[in-house]
Amino acid sequence: MQTGSPPSFSRGTPSRRGKSPRTPTQSASHSSDALPTDFSNKQPNTVTSCLSIPVQGAIPINPRDDSASASHSRMSEQSPSTSSKRAPRKSKTHALAALQNHASSLDSDDVGSHDVPDDFFGDHTPIPVSATLDLSSVKTFSPRHQSPRNSPRPFGLEDCPVFYPNSEEFKDSMAYIRSISEKAANYGICKIVPPVGWKMPFVTDTESFRFKTRLQRLNSIEASSRAKVNFLEQLYRFHKQQGNSRVSVPTINHKHLDLWLLRKEVHKLGGYEAVTKNRKWADLGALLGYRGIPGLSTQIKNSYTRIILPYEHFCDRVRNSPTLSTSPGGSRDPHLKTHMNIQTTSTRNGVDRHVTSPPSSPLTSSSSPLSEPPDDADYKERNGTRRGARAGSQERSTRTSSTVFIRRISHVLSSRTEATRFFPPNQSCEVCQKKNHDEEMLLCDGCDCGFHMFCLDPPLTTIPKGQWFCHTCLFETGGDFGFDEGEEHSLSSFQARDLEFRRRWWASHPPVHKSPPDLDDPTVNYVGNTLVTEHDVENEFWRLVQSPNETVEIEYGADVHSTTHGSAMPTMESHPLDAGSKDPWNLNNVPILADSLLRYIKSDISGMTVPWTYVGMVFSTFCWHNEDHYTYSVNFQHWGETKTWYGIPAEDAEKFEAAIKSEAPDLFEAQPDLLFQLVTLMNPKRLTDAGVRVYACNQRAGEFVITFPKAYHAGFNHGLNFNEAVNFALPDWLPYGRDCVQRYREHRKLPVFSHDELLVTITQQSQSIKTALWLASSLKEMTERELGSRQVARTMGMVERLEAEDRPEDQYQCTYCKVFCYLSQVTCHCKSEVVCIEHAKHLCDHPINQRVLTLRFTDADLQESLAKVTERAAVPATWKGKLQRVLTENDVPSLRSLRTILAEGERINHYLPELSALRKCVNHANEWLDAANTFIIRKQSRKRSRRSRGRPPLNEVNNPAFDDRDPGDRPDRSLEDLHALLKEVQTLGFDTPEVSVLRGLAEQSEEIQRKATALLKDGGSISGRDAFIGECERLLMEASSVNVHLEEILEVEKIVSREQLLKELEQISQDNSATLEDVRNLLSRARSCNLAEGNKYVDILQSKQRAGDEWGERARHVLDQPYKTIEELDEFFDMDLTVPIDVTIYDRLLSARNKAKDFEKQAKAWLLPDVHSPKPRVSEVLRFVARAEKDFSIPAIRDLKQTAEFALDLENRCEAILRHRYQHADETDIFEMMMKWKAYAREHLSMFSLPVFEKLDAQLVLHQKWLEDLPWHCAQHGCAHGQAILDDVIESTRPEEDQPPNDEYFTCICTQPVRPPPPGTQSDAVQCDHCFARFHGVCAANGGSCPFCDHHHWNGAIHKERSWHFCFLPQILLSAPDITKNYSEGWKQLELIVHRVDRLSSVIGHFLTFASQPGNQRTEYIPQVRHYMRKLYKIQFAVSPSREVSFGLDLAGLHRILAGQPAPVRVKKRRRPRFTFGQDIDKDWLDGTRCVCRGRTPYLLNYPTVECELCNRRYHAGCVFFPIDASMGQHQSRFMCPLCCLRKNRPYFYSEVRVRHLDNQEPDTYVNIGAMLDSFSKDVIYTKMLPPYSQTLFVELIRFTPGQPESMNGAQLQRGLPAPSMSMPRSADPGPSSGHRHSHSHSHHTPLPLPTPPTQVYELTRQPSSNGHHVPPLPPWSSQWRNMTPSPAPPRRSEAPEHPPHPISPHGGKKRKFVDESPAPDLPGSRSPKQQRRLPQTPVPAPASVPARAMQQTLSPSLAMIVSPVDTEPSPRPPSSVSFGGPSSSSLHTKPNTPPVRSVKLVMPKAK
Repeated sequence: MQTGSPPSFSRGTPSRRGKSPRTPTQSASHSSDALPTDFSNKQPNTVTSCLSIPVQGAIPINPRDDSASASHSRMSEQSPSTSSKRAPRKSKTHALAALQNHASSLDSDDVGSHDVPDDFFGDHTPIPVSATLDLSSVKTFSPRHQSPRNSPRPFGLEDCPVFYPNSEEFKDSMAYIRSISEKAANYGICKIVPPVGWKMPFVTDTESFRFKTRLQRLNSIEASSRAKVNFLEQLYRFHKQQGNSRVSVPTINHKHLDLWLLRKEVHKLGGYEAVTKNRKWADLGALLGYRGIPGLSTQIKNSYTRIILPYEHFCDRVRNSPTLSTSPGGSRDPHLKTHMNIQTTSTRNGVDRHVTSPPSSPLTSSSSPLSEPPDDADYKERNGTRRGARAGSQERSTRTSSTVFIRRISHVLSSRTEATRFFPPNQSCEVCQKKNHDEEMLLCDGCDCGFHMFCLDPPLTTIPKGQWFCHTCLFETGGDFGFDEGEEHSLSSFQARDLEFRRRWWASHPPVHKSPPDLDDPTVNYVGNTLVTEHDVENEFWRLVQSPNETVEIEYGADVHSTTHGSAMPTMESHPLDAGSKDPWNLNNVPILADSLLRYIKSDISGMTVPWTYVGMVFSTFCWHNEDHYTYSVNFQHWGETKTWYGIPAEDAEKFEAAIKSEAPDLFEAQPDLLFQLVTLMNPKRLTDAGVRVYACNQRAGEFVITFPKAYHAGFNHGLNFNEAVNFALPDWLPYGRDCVQRYREHRKLPVFSHDELLVTITQQSQSIKTALWLASSLKEMTERELGSRQVARTMGMVERLEAEDRPEDQYQCTYCKVFCYLSQVTCHCKSEVVCIEHAKHLCDHPINQRVLTLRFTDADLQESLAKVTERAAVPATWKGKLQRVLTENDVPSLRSLRTILAEGERINHYLPELSALRKCVNHANEWLDAANTFIIRKQSRKRSRRSRGRPPLNEVNNPAFDDRDPGDRPDRSLEDLHALLKEVQTLGFDTPEVSVLRGLAEQSEEIQRKATALLKDGGSISGRDAFIGECERLLMEASSVNVHLEEILEVEKIVSREQLLKELEQISQDNSATLEDVRNLLSRARSCNLAEGNKYVDILQSKQRAGDEWGERARHVLDQPYKTIEELDEFFDMDLTVPIDVTIYDRLLSARNKAKDFEKQAKAWLLPDVHSPKPRVSEVLRFVARAEKDFSIPAIRDLKQTAEFALDLENRCEAILRHRYQHADETDIFEMMMKWKAYAREHLSMFSLPVFEKLDAQLVLHQKWLEDLPWHCAQHGCAHGQAILDDVIESTRPEEDQPPNDEYFTCICTQPVRPPPPGTQSDAVQCDHCFARFHGVCAANGGSCPFCDHHHWNGAIHKERSWHFCFLPQILLSAPDITKNYSEGWKQLELIVHRVDRLSSVIGHFLTFASQPGNQRTEYIPQVRHYMRKLYKIQFAVSPSREVSFGLDLAGLHRILAGQPAPVRVKKRRRPRFTFGQDIDKDWLDGTRCVCRGRTPYLLNYPTVECELCNRRYHAGCVFFPIDASMGQHQSRFMCPLCCLRKNRPYFYSEVRVRHLDNQEPDTYVNIGAMLDSFSKDVIYTKMLPPYSQTLFVELIRFTPGQPESMNGAQLQRGLPAPSMSMPRSADPGPSSGHRHSHSHSHHTPLPLPTPPTQVYELTRQPSSNGHHVPPLPPWSSQWRNMTPSPAPPRRSEAPEHPPHPISPHGGKKRKFVDESPAPDLPGSRSPKQQRRLPQTPVPAPASVPARAMQQTLSPSLAMIVSPVDTEPSPRPPSSVSFGGPSSSSLHTKPNTPPVRSVKLVMPKAK
C-alpha cells in the first residue's frame, strides 16, 4: 500500500499516512532544506503550494483545538500571498537566516523568512467545478501491452515483472498470486494486468464522496535534507544560548561551506582527532567539492573548530555527565528503539511523578521545543485504529498530559520575559530533584522544566540572554516533522486543482526532450499545451525532492477509510446483485478468501482487511515503508494518471535500512523507528549505489500492483488518480509475520493484531492437512517460546490462573513493549495494566511472587494442539514411507499391497505427487487382471431354447442364426492372446495369484490342441463311423472346460454337428409345429454344414420357409395399417396349420384382435345397456372412442361416437342455459324447444349419465309448476295469458298519472271524460244520487250501481274475471326457479305487474293514511279518491298489502264520507313565502353565467353551460351536476335550475340541494324550504341533516319574505294543513329534502328457496340399428348443432320509459318512487344493454331470530306484509282498521319518512 497515518497508541494501525503535524494552521510553509555545496545567496528560495489555487468546493480543515488558530485558517480562495505567509518553525527560520545572511542581531524572535514566493500563480478567482466527477474526463483503462521503452528508466532502474493472466488463470486470485510469487518475490513488487474483458465497476458516488488531504513538502521528505536542516537548527540554537549570536556559515571561494556534510564526512573518517592526526582535511575539501584553493585544509579545519567542535564537545559532556545523563537518558531505555517515549508530568502541575523514575521533560522526546503543539486532529488520526478507538490507558493519559503542557508552553512563551525566567517556589530541579535555590533555577523555553544553574554541566554563572533550552530540547530538534493538514475535497474539486496545477507547472517548467516524443505512445500526455512524458514527471519529482531552494507543496488524499466513505468496488451489502461484488479480485473479498490467513482475524481492520482508498495528484508521494506485519498488499487503480512504484525485495530490507540510516544517522539516532512513520524518502540512485536492489513499475488504470512480505516500497503519482488497496496473507507469510512482531516489540510499536491469537484461531478453525503442513513449524515455535516463557515465570514463584474465554486485545497488551500477550500475561492486584513475562519486573514495586500469571490455555492444551497439527502434517510423509517400504521389500510387489496403499492415499485429503503414478500402475494391473479373468472365468450363458438339443457345432459359433447361445458364452480369446498376457505381466512388475492360473490354462489348452490335431489327421483310421464320432464328442467335452478359442476344435465340432443335423432334419420334416424361426435356423445350419441342395429334407424346409414368409408379409401389412378391422384380423386365424409362422407377428395379431373385440363389446354394451347397468358419462365415452379409433375401424364405435357427440352437445346447451349464456335465435319459444330436447333425450340418450341435463329437467318441472300457480294460467291451453293484465296494469300505474286530471268532466269510472253531448243529441250519461258522479251509460250498466259509492264492486259480491288478490303475486314471483327468471316472458310480465302495482299500492296507502285523519277528510280530495278507484277498477283484482285489506273498499268508504260533506266555504287568497338567494343579488360573470359557484373559480371560464327554462339564467353544467353527454341528454331534454326547483318546491333531479341561512351558522342546520312553502310559513323553518355523502349543492338564503296562509271565515287554518293543490296526491314527491336523485338501476334479487320435486326417471325408447344396437336420429337442433356454441345471453328485453326518471334523496322523504318501464312493442325479439331491466332485490324472509318488524323496515308496504310471518295465512281484518271514516289497516303499517334501501325498490315509510 501507499501512505498512511502514524500508528495508534492503543493498538497498531496500518502505517499509511505520514506523521501528522503539530498545528496545521501554523505549520511551516516549507522546510528549509540542507544547504548543498553549490548554495549561493543569489539563488532565492521559492515556495509553490497547490493550496494557492482556489477551487470551489475545497474546504479548509480547521484544527479542533480551542485556540485562536481558527482565525489563521487557510482558505482555498485566499490569494497566494496570504497562503505563502505560513511561517516555518521559528528556531529553524532563525538558524537559516543567521547562518546564511550573517545576522548581526540574534535576540529578536521575529526574524522573518527570506523565502521568495514564486510568481507561479496568476488569477486568484476560484475555479468552478461540477458537483459530480465526469469519469469520461479521466483515464479508465490502459493498453494491455505497452510498447517497448526506447530509453532507460531514470537512475537506470530495472522494471519489476509484469504478468498477463488469461481468463482461466484469473478466476482464482490467491492461486494466481501463489503461482507467480516465487518469481515476483525476488523483486518485492510486481504488476498484474487483468485479461481483456474484465472490468471492476466503480460504484463510488462522486457527488457525495468527500475526503481530507495531507500537505506534502517535497524537499522536506528526503532523509538527508531533513537531517541537514535539523543539524543546522541545533547548531544555531546551541551557539545562540552560548552567547555567540554572530555565528555564520563560512564561505570558501565564494561558496558556502556545507557544515552538515563536513561533519558527516569527518565522522566517517574517525572524528576530529583522527582527521587532524591523519591530516585528512585536504581530502575533506575534495570530498566537499573544492579544488585548487590555497589554504583549503586550514579554512576547513578552522571552520569545523569554530562552529562544529564546540557543539560536539557539549554533546559529549552531556552524555558523559553523571548528573545530566539522567535527563535525556532517564526517559528512554537504552535498549528501547522508539521515538515516542512521552515523559510523565511535572509535580508543579499537581501530578505526582513516579517514585522510581527520574523526573524529565514533559515534552515528547521527538518534539521540538519551539515547534507548534499537536492539534486534536493529529491525535485523532494517530488513535484512529483499524478496529475502532482502542486507546490504552497509558496512551490516553499521555495524550492528556502532553496537551496540557503543550498549551502551557504557548502561554509561557507568549508571557515570559527575562525577569520572569525563574520558577515559582516549590519547583524542583530536573537534575538534583531539589526545590531549593529558586532564585538560581532556570526555566527551559522549550519544556518549562526547571534547572539549577549550578547543576548544569558546565554550570552557568549568569542568566543567558534571550531564549535558553535544556539539553533534551536542544538534542531533539526536528523530531516533529510530519505532513500538514490540507483541505477537504470532492473528487471534482480535487481534479480541478490537479489539472490547473499541472498546467501551470509544466507551462513554467517545460521539459526538454532530445528527440520529439512519439505521440502514439500512451506514456506521452499533453498537459495544457506542453508535451510531457512519464519519464519527465519522474525526473521532475526527484529534482523537487532534492532541491534545496525550491519548495513545492502537494496535497494527497491518502488512507480514506472505506468503512466511512465506502469502497469504490461493489460489496455484497451495497450491491448484492452486481457480479463484481463476488469477484475474487474485488479488494473487499481478497482478505477473506479461503487462502488468505487474514480471514481468521476475528474483526475487521480498516486498511488491512477492509480496503483504504487513495486519491493522488501530481507529485504526491508515499514514502519508503513495508506493510503492517510484513503482509502482502494488493493495490488497484480504478482510474486516473500513472502511479510510479519502487520496490525492494525482502532479502535487501536490511541493506536498505542500513543505507538510509547511513544517509541520515542523526535522524535515526533520535528516532530509531523513523521508517515506521512513512515520512522519509531516499533517492533510488543512492540506494542502488549502496548495493540495494531497487525495481520500478508504472501502474495505470485497471491494473494491480502486488507487494510481497517485508518488501519496502515507495512511489509517487503523475496526476489525479483513484486507487484502492488492502492487505492479505498467504501461508508463506507466517515467518515474516513473526519477525515483524519481534521488530515491533523492539521498537515498542503497537502491533495491529495478535500473531499468536491468529495461529490459535487457524488451529481451531482449519483441520485440513494442507493447513497443518504450513502451520506446524510456526505453531511449534509459538508453543516452545510460550512454554519457555512460562517456565521462567514459574521460577519467579508467580501464582497461575487460567482464563476460559478471550478478552479484548487492549486488555492483554503489554504496557511496556506493546506486544499482545494473548497466551499469558502478568498482572498485579495494584493496577489493571498487564505486561508480558519478559517485562514482569516493570509492572509495579510489589514482590514478584505476589504477581499473577494469567494463562489462556494450559501447557497440556498447547502441546495437544501442537501434537494434532504435527500429526496431520505428518500424514503425507507417513504414507510415502509405507509406499517406499512396499516397493523396496519385494522385487515384485503384491498387487493387493499396492491396492491397499492406493486406497489409503485416496482417503488423504491432500495432494500426494506419488499418488498419480501409483494409481496409474494399479489401473494397469486391474486392466491386466480383467483380461486374465476372461480366460479364467467363463461367462454364464442364458437359458437355451426349448428346441435346442445339445451344444451346437463349434464351427457355427460365429453364425448367430445357427448358434442360439449367448455370444458371451463362446470363447473369443485365442491361445496367442493367452501367451501375450503372460508376457505382459512380466513387464508390469507386480504379483497376483491369477498369473499361475493362466500358466496352467495355457498348458491345458496346448494339450487339447495336440489331441484335436491328431484326431483330425487320423480320423479315417478309426474303425467305424460311430466310434469316430464318439471320440470327437469326448474331445469336445474336454475342450468345453477350457475358455480358449482353438481352430482345431472348430473342425472337430463341424464333423459332429453335421451328423447331428441330419438326424434333426429327418425328425422335423414330419413335425408341423415348427415355427418359422426353427425352419430358418435349420436351413442356416444346413448351409453351414455344406449339405447338398438336392437333399429332400432341405427342399421341404425351403418350401415351408416360403409359405411362412408370405404369411408374415400379409400379417405385417395388416398390422401396419392405421385403422384395422375385425374382419381382417379374423382372416389370419383361419389358416393352414402346416405353414410355419413367426411367433412375434402372431402374438401381435392376437393382441390386436382381442383389443378390437373388447372395444366392440364395450361399445355395444353402452349402446344397448341393461336396465341395472351403470350409465357412463359422456366424457368417459368420448375418451373410450378416441382410444378405439386410434387403431381400429369398428361400426359400433362409430355409432357410439355419434350418439355421445349428440349427448355432449345437449349437455353443453343445457349448461349454457343454466348459466344464462344461451342465445336463442329461433322464433319458437325457448321452453317449447327445451321440451323437445327433453323428449329427445328420453328416447335416444338414456344410456348416458347427463347430470347437466338432469338439472335442466328439474328446472323445467319447477317452471311448469310455477306456470300453473299463476292466477291467469289457462289449463286448457297450457299457458299463461298475462299480456292483457300487464297492459291494464301499465295503463293504470303510470307514475306521472298519480294526480287526477284537471278536467271536471272526468267523473266516470273509466278513463274517458263524460262531456255534455253535442247540441241536438241526447246523452246516455247516468248520475249517482249520492256523489253526483256522472257515468257513461255503458259503464253504469256494468254492475248496475255507482262504483264509487257501492262497496259491492269492491268486496267480491259482483263477480269479476280477475278475482284474485295482489298479495299472492310477490310470493309467486319469489318462488320462480332460475330458468323461469332468466328466460320466461311470463315471469317478466309478473315482475313488472308486481313492481308497478306495489308502487301504486304504496301511493294509495300513503293517501289513505293521510286521509284517515278527520281533519284531512275534505271534499277537495274526492277527485283524488275517484282517480285511485278508477285505477283499481281497471286492474280488477284486489290491491293491498294483505288479504285482509282492500284498498278499493277503503277508498269506497272514504268516498262516501267525503261525498256526504257539505260544500266547502270559499277561502281567501293566500300567499307563499318568497326567497332571495345569493345568486339573485350576484351580477353576471364574465361568461354570462350566474352560477352556484358565484364566479369564484377561474378555471370554469368557457366551461359548457346550461340554461334554465324558467328563469333563463345560465349555469355551468359541472357546477349543477347536469350531464353533458349525449346519452344523458336524451333522458333530460329540459333543465330547471336548483333555485327554480326550490321556489317551485320541486325536486332537483341531479343532486341534493341544501339551503343555508346567513343568520344561522349552526353546523348541519339548513332551511326547510319545502315545509315553508307547504305551510305558507311566516317564519324560517330549520332542520338538522346528516353530512352529505352524495352530490350536493349548497345555496345561501339572503332574504325571506313571509307567506300568508289562507283563512276560512276569517279564521286561521290549522298549521300544516296543505291546500288542495298541494294535498296528498303529491305524496309521491320526496318531501323537504327534495333534491335527491332516484336510483335508476335494479339489482337482481335472491328468490325464496322453494322445494324441488324429485326428478322423474324416464324409460327411454330405442330404435335398433342395422348393427343391432340403438342409433339415435339427428336431434331437434340437427340443422345447426355442429355450429352451435354457447355464448353469453343477450340483454333482457325491457320497456322504454314513458317519462324521465325522477331523482330521489338518499335520506328519504315521505316515500320513495319506483320507476317502471313499459314494454317496447318495436323490439319483440331482443333487448339492448341499455334497455335491460334488472330485477329488484326481493328480500328473503328473515330467520326466526330476526323480528318481523325489523325485517319490514326494509321492505315496501306490500312486500313487507306479504312476507311477514303473520300474513302467511288469511286472517280477518285487524280490529284497529277503519273502513270509511278512520284510517285503513295499511295506514297502521305505512308511515312517512322511510329511509331508502338500496337493495329493494319497494320501500315502506319509516315511523316518525
